[in-house]
Amino acid sequence: MSTGTNRSRQAFAFLLGATLVGGVLGFTADRLVARDRLCPRWGDQAAMRRVFGDQLDLKPEQRAAVDSILDAKHRQIAALVRPVQPQIDSVSNHAADLIRTLLVTDEQRQTFDEMQAMNKAVQAKYDAVNNTNSK
Repeated sequence: MSTGTNRSRQAFAFLLGATLVGGVLGFTADRLVARDRLCPRWGDQAAMRRVFGDQLDLKPEQRAAVDSILDAKHRQIAALVRPVQPQIDSVSNHAADLIRTLLVTDEQRQTFDEMQAMNKAVQAKYDAVNNTNSK
């Protein structure tokens, strides 16, 4: 093969690779940017309520009324759950222990422990906001 043909193929392969990488990076960036708008993180009440209000195009007074309704709902649910919370915690802790035994690398265990710590922090924030005490 001639040198010109090899260079043309290399250039084509480079452009194809760059296009594919660009597409993957663009898709990933879009998911990261859109994620918070479409699916707020669990436990971020303000973000979830903002998305809810935005999707319904609620006016400020409607948002305030919805917030009051949801706050009352959360207080009522917390009151119902409070007596059985120790059993719920026990079941959750047992499941976490079982999952942790399946993890084979230090990295998996560390990531899982970080996830568990984040979940506990989110729960503590939720409890504080809703005047509940899950422990």
